[in-house]
Amino acid sequence: MARKVDRSQTFLVRAGPGGDDDWELWTAPQGRTPHLVQRLKSPREAPGPTVVALPAQQVLSFPCWVSTDDRGLAGEVLQLRLEQSGLVQRTSTGVPADFRLLAVRDGRCLAVATVLQSDLPEHLVFERAVRFEPSAFTLPLSQDRVTLWREAGRLTFAITRGDDPVYLQTASGTELNAEFLQELNCVFLQLEGQGLINPLAGAVLWGDFTDDEVQVLRKRFAFRVTVEPLPAPRLPKPRSRLLPAQVEALHARKRRRDRVRRLVTGALILYLGLVASLIGYIWWERLQVKQLQLSLAAGAPTVQAIEGTADRWRNLQWAVDPQVYPLELLNQISSLLPAQGMHLASFELHKGKVTIRGEASTAPAAFKFAEDVKGKSELQMFTWQMPSPSLRPDGRAEFTIEGEPKFAKPN
Repeated sequence: MARKVDRSQTFLVRAGPGGDDDWELWTAPQGRTPHLVQRLKSPREAPGPTVVALPAQQVLSFPCWVSTDDRGLAGEVLQLRLEQSGLVQRTSTGVPADFRLLAVRDGRCLAVATVLQSDLPEHLVFERAVRFEPSAFTLPLSQDRVTLWREAGRLTFAITRGDDPVYLQTASGTELNAEFLQELNCVFLQLEGQGLINPLAGAVLWGDFTDDEVQVLRKRFAFRVTVEPLPAPRLPKPRSRLLPAQVEALHARKRRRDRVRRLVTGALILYLGLVASLIGYIWWERLQVKQLQLSLAAGAPTVQAIEGTADRWRNLQWAVDPQVYPLELLNQISSLLPAQGMHLASFELHKGKVTIRGEASTAPAAFKFAEDVKGKSELQMFTWQMPSPSLRPDGRAEFTIEGEPKFAKPN
């Protein structure tokens, strides 16, 4: 029964006993028991970050002794041996090989290299694949035993030295027959001859194996054989460094997309922050305006009362200020008349406006008289204007000078 899928967690996919379209999806929680979620037709269907248990046919095991007990140097020596044998090449992307250093004996170190095959299937190249582990490293292999199981339609076996897997291989077929036993025997002899494994204590068969297959294996190698269900996977420690170059390219593309997305998101947040600040500033200004309007409305009666009082005082100015008495104004204007050549015809004061009409011997004399009126300090409370004089046939000029008060007019 399929479990509910939580897309935020990490998953593990491994090949089932069927063909290339038989895969199992497992949860991969750190420090907790994994659970089977569902079966998939392709690892690409995994819903979240995924650890890929690489089928044995996608990796090559290369155990050997290196002549140094310096673990740091042993890795470099093993790298050189792999390059010399043509099994791996240095690349700028991806990690095509991983190394595990096991026993140290007589100044030598047992090193196991796991090399990615170059022809990685397309269904194993997907962006959500965050980690690649050889399938044997995700299984609880028994000590000093050969373990057999069916994987991606092929018979697969792993051989351990102590608790550590030393050799991993996929057979050419799915049947445990004489041809496979001969192949397995050749591997035993090679590993034992090089001192890479201890004497094997038996064999473990995981999955569906017949009694006949068990008896054939027991009779051929004369050791104990047990049959068990295929156990749940686990995340191995230490973590494998294997990473296909094709997947690394997808990860690099994703990092670029994420960087662009972060920049766009940052710019959007900044823009929204500026808009929010502008809206807040406008709101604050409107609040200030509203408060000022309320303050003005509250003081309006007082202002109106003051303005009314000021208007009344300005109106009283005509009665209490001697400088605006009609006789005083007429006296100030008359004092500006020249000794001869000009006389006033009328003088009017109506609602504060002064109108003077007169006759001058020439137009320039009329203009000069108007300038004298404008310039007299006692008459500065008016704004004086004089239209162009009217010329009579005898050359005399009739003029009109008007003065508007600069303060309130009387009613």
